[in-house]
Amino acid sequence: MAQIEYATASYKTPMHHRILANMPVLASWVDGDTGKTIKVEGTTENIGETSALVNLDVLPPVGSEVKLRILKEEKTIIEVQTQVIRVERDPSKPLAALSVLQNLKKWKNTAMTAAQEWVVRHWQLNYEEEWVN
Repeated sequence: MAQIEYATASYKTPMHHRILANMPVLASWVDGDTGKTIKVEGTTENIGETSALVNLDVLPPVGSEVKLRILKEEKTIIEVQTQVIRVERDPSKPLAALSVLQNLKKWKNTAMTAAQEWVVRHWQLNYEEEWVN
């Protein structure tokens, strides 16, 4: 059973549009105990208008700030500062919910567009593969 942790801050989360896309990411944050920077590769589960749900092997603590880079063909599409609002410590799929702290307009334009392009590209690939056989 997954252990889920939530930030204790009270906030209202309106229902926003999310795009299910598995794009590569790099996440980094400073460890509170050691002061060392932790860098982890992962993938997005979904991209929202103000947030992202990411699959990371090492999860940052709830409430911590994380620098998130979304990649396309190993090049950075966008880099933003985020805050961890929730983590799911499921060993088979550890997830961190990240709220974007800055550049929201750029995030919506860049990250959401890239996620939509990812979906279209992968839908076309899957569709074409099915018709090949």
